Amino acid sequence: MQRMVFLMLTYSCNLNCIYCYQKHKTSQSMSLETAKTVVANEVALARQTENKEGIRLNLFGGEPFLKFELMKDLCAWIWDNVTDVRIDIYITTNGTLINDEKKEWLEANKDRINIIMSVDGADDVQECNRGCDSSTLPIKWILDTLPNRFLSMTVSRDSLSRFADELINFHNLGYHIEAKPAQGEDWQPGDGKIYEEQLERIAEYYLSHPEINPIYLFKELSYVHLLNDEPNEKYGKTCDAGDKLVAYDVEGRLFPCHHFLPNVNGRSDVLDFLRTVDFSDNSTFIDKECQECDILKLCRTCCARNYNERGDLRKRDKRACQIMLAEAKVVSSYQIRKNMANKDSLTPQELLQLKAAIKCYELCCDFEKKFYR
Repeated sequence: MQRMVFLMLTYSCNLNCIYCYQKHKTSQSMSLETAKTVVANEVALARQTENKEGIRLNLFGGEPFLKFELMKDLCAWIWDNVTDVRIDIYITTNGTLINDEKKEWLEANKDRINIIMSVDGADDVQECNRGCDSSTLPIKWILDTLPNRFLSMTVSRDSLSRFADELINFHNLGYHIEAKPAQGEDWQPGDGKIYEEQLERIAEYYLSHPEINPIYLFKELSYVHLLNDEPNEKYGKTCDAGDKLVAYDVEGRLFPCHHFLPNVNGRSDVLDFLRTVDFSDNSTFIDKECQECDILKLCRTCCARNYNERGDLRKRDKRACQIMLAEAKVVSSYQIRKNMANKDSLTPQELLQLKAAIKCYELCCDFEKKFYR
């Protein structure tokens, strides 16, 4: 498995998105020498551990194109000096700063760069969420020119009722896109049902348009783990933070995840606390209430957000329970319907996934009766 490394080129950004988790932006930026040192250390680790998959290097911010010269110089250094360890370079951007100069560099290196550009919908949705118009972004140029790219849609509470329309429109335009609800949103009672309705519309679209490549949520999410008898505490942590995922701040300090950085929580001493945490012990990341929950194994959580927003790695955002429930219910139903349509030609693995999806759907329906009573 590739080690995912986030490199914070800058804490600065030219936008101020309503759902942005980086609440403590500054003008601080990483130096080229610091960036080289970080990459060199990660390459040495890959060699030492004989990691054949190599590194997924995420050039991140803030807005990384604010540090375009640093980005160019670092990439050139990597391509000139690292030949024995695979490094896949990803750039996550809001797209607003991609001018002719940047287009020329991106096109010249299109086989060595992966671009993730944030686009949430039509101009009014984009303006509400991100403060810019999607029609002014170089979407068509990126999709026509760069082979390794996709759009990333974040669904805020304000745009929740538009989710299906906006996503389906992007699909109809032929765009390669991923989508997910914003973390840390102030979800209110009833939002889960709205989300469920939106997901059901998307599921119907995918079932009637099998030629469309679904978003990750519908395509890759598996419930096979529900068929085992593992205890709930094994699912206290639902990410690879501190192991296969790490982040480096602008000073080159190592963090278990980019959500723990000082530009997120505003705490200069957060590393002192993080050094006391055993990120390999999943039971560290779950409280008693969640451990006893019937659908814990269906729930995703961000331990960094738990710490940043509620002061405790274990305390999940209970506002998001309805979102997780809607997601699991609709996606498992979609997987059942899709597999049942091809039930006579399913592989053993697909049969296993069908069985798991059925169990997931039944679990969601049973839990829903208690959750909404």
